[in-house]
Amino acid sequence: MDGRAKHFEKIGLQQKLFTRQQLVAARRTVGPTGDVGKELVRQGVLAQQQLKGLERAVAYRLGRDEDKEIAKVIIDSSYCSAESVEEALRKQKEFYGKTGELLRLGVLLVRSRELSESQRIAAHKIYGIEQQGAGY
Repeated sequence: MDGRAKHFEKIGLQQKLFTRQQLVAARRTVGPTGDVGKELVRQGVLAQQQLKGLERAVAYRLGRDEDKEIAKVIIDSSYCSAESVEEALRKQKEFYGKTGELLRLGVLLVRSRELSESQRIAAHKIYGIEQQGAGY
């Protein structure tokens, strides 16, 4: 199971959008590669709007986790201070709370002139290389 599916299940269960039994039944119906969310809607367990909200929460969690890893690269590379990164992460969380949308860490840091665009790109490249190395 990939990270998206794990977060989908974890958040959905935490928010009591479905039960573990409903999740297992939907998973059994669609198989290992099917769309559990669509199946839960088809079964009437979730409303389409609830599915959209859950998918938005999953996207936020995945992006936020990635941004926290990129934050480590930014700090380790001395591109900007840990305080600036923490402030940007706080603003990111606040923005999501108000809008339901993920504003990426790099964008926030570039907008605040704490990070240059070339440093943002470099941090993403370093992160990508680290991720490839972790896969071996």
